[in-house]
Amino acid sequence: MRKFLLAATLVALASPSYADVILDTNGQGGTGDNVIFNSFNPQLGLVLGRLNGQHDEVVRFRDLSGNANFAGTGGQNGNDIKLFNTSDLDITVWNSLNTTQIGTSREIFSLKGTGTVLFHVTMLEADGSFLTKNFGGFDLGNGTQQNGYDFQAINGERIWDLDIVTVGTGVINDFEHYRIDVTPVVVPGPALGAGLPGLFAGLAGLWGFARARRRRTI
Repeated sequence: MRKFLLAATLVALASPSYADVILDTNGQGGTGDNVIFNSFNPQLGLVLGRLNGQHDEVVRFRDLSGNANFAGTGGQNGNDIKLFNTSDLDITVWNSLNTTQIGTSREIFSLKGTGTVLFHVTMLEADGSFLTKNFGGFDLGNGTQQNGYDFQAINGERIWDLDIVTVGTGVINDFEHYRIDVTPVVVPGPALGAGLPGLFAGLAGLWGFARARRRRTI
């Protein structure tokens, strides 16, 4: 009985585990603004995009592999951002003047490529600190498969930096359909007080057990 009560209390004490960022690979949704081509700096391997919706932030796409090509005149497919042949793409978002980096609440895009892709996501925590989370082992297929990714920040955090890296000889041969959301994202989850009744019941059980044992030893 004592072991049972201890186990029940430990379960009640274990609060729900919330990640700072969640990833959905089952499609692309959301209400974020599409990122369209703005300018290209071939010396820096840097493409700048702007939002086509209600916001006017600047998005920096930096090719860290030194191999990227950009569709059209420096990264445009019509107006959509479209990048080819990179194995390490770093993405950050800046204010409308392109002078101050900011965080986002959601980043959505699609990839075609070969090999395995890894994501290194740096989060700006609610207390101002930074934390990097790694998502890895996603198979891109044979280069023709469309792979969608939807990153969402929760609990007051913000996505600060997104680095997309392929493993070994893998390559991203098509990056597009990128959009971001700088507004808060609410992800439904258990209420904070949902586990309190179980907690109190477990503690009461332990208290009753200890009291009964004390009476037996007197």
